[in-house]
Amino acid sequence: MRRGERLLVLGAGYVGAKLAEVALEEGHEVVLADNWYATRREQLAPLEHRGARVETADIRSAADLDRLLDPPPARVYLLAAQASRPLAEREPDYTEETNLTGARRVAEAVAGVGGPPLVYASSLHVYGSRLAGEVGPEHPYGEQGDLAHLSKIYAELCLTLYARRHDFDLALLRLGIVYGPSAVEHERPESQTVVDRFRRLAARGEPLPLDDGGRATIGVVHVEDAARVLLAEPIRRGVSAANVAAESVTVADVAALARGELPAGRPGWTYATPYAYRHRVAEYLAP
Repeated sequence: MRRGERLLVLGAGYVGAKLAEVALEEGHEVVLADNWYATRREQLAPLEHRGARVETADIRSAADLDRLLDPPPARVYLLAAQASRPLAEREPDYTEETNLTGARRVAEAVAGVGGPPLVYASSLHVYGSRLAGEVGPEHPYGEQGDLAHLSKIYAELCLTLYARRHDFDLALLRLGIVYGPSAVEHERPESQTVVDRFRRLAARGEPLPLDDGGRATIGVVHVEDAARVLLAEPIRRGVSAANVAAESVTVADVAALARGELPAGRPGWTYATPYAYRHRVAEYLAP
């Protein structure tokens, strides 16, 4: 991406704020938009001070999207989503309206201005569980257990439909569990990912909850690595998909590292990824 381009980041939360930070460091013009459902606007003040433009907008609103896309940016990042499983159970309507209708309206708005490249922050959860071997982007979608993750599959398919119909470029980047410091962090336990939650619990000497003995395999990526991949991703012609996960580990491994112990190191599968990463979860969790 050329230096100094205008980027529109829809969703100014945990990953969006870090993406904006890295983009500003690299000399880009950044517009951050959010409806402040989970993020407080004042959390973006340091980024505003550094030059980011912060807008109040909702991806469910076609009028808001049309305003943000005038003039069209060099690239659009769709990070706005209700990603919490517990909140999806408590607020299914908001989850569906944002993650399903919102994704479609972003696709319509992007198509309506001639199709600037669109990057969608999806999730490794689209593959489901009970996997084996090396899991690449060609792997089929798997069974889902909640609306937040089920919606990622719909959004991928809906965005792909519009990208092909209206001939704009689309990158589907399937992120693993993201960890590490960002300008925007959430204190609610249901909004914290397992790596950061275990790090905080271990620091306080509290027990680490391990569902099913912690056998579940997860892909993990530091938030700075995720932001740099999102920013540097070369938009390929048409629709492309890739995994963004520096490591494949079990939840029990994460717990062991948080307690200062050696992990067993036996994930049930691994996620294939084309990117290089700077951070490792063992370094982050080291006491």
